[in-house]
Amino acid sequence: MKPWREIAVPHPDVLEGTFQQAEFAADITAVRTGKATREYQDATAFFQRTFITEGMRLLLIQVAQRLNGKGGEPVIQLQTAFGGGKTHTMLAVYHLATRQCALRKCMKRVDGLW
Repeated sequence: MKPWREIAVPHPDVLEGTFQQAEFAADITAVRTGKATREYQDATAFFQRTFITEGMRLLLIQVAQRLNGKGGEPVIQLQTAFGGGKTHTMLAVYHLATRQCALRKCMKRVDGLW
C-alpha cells in the first residue's frame, strides 16, 4: 500500500511550511467586502483549491439553473456536521452568483453546469 502522501499530495503551502491556520477558516463577510485572502477572494483561485464534492456539484447545478430561470430549487438547506463544508459551499454559491469569472474557466471541474 502506498503512503497517503503519494496518493494525496498536500498543497504547496503545507509542504513548504508556510500554511497559516488562520487562512484555513473561510470568512464570507471578508470575501464580500474584498478583504479575504486571494484563495477565497478570487473565484478562479477558490475553485482551483476547493474539492468539489458530489453534493456541492449538485447544489451548484441547482443554483445555476435557478439563476438562469431554468428551474432549480428555490430553497436549499445545507445540513452537515461541523467542518462538513457549509461555508465553502456558500462561498462557491457566492462566486457562482456574482459571476466574477467565466463559469467554464473557474468551474471547469463541475460537470452539468452547462
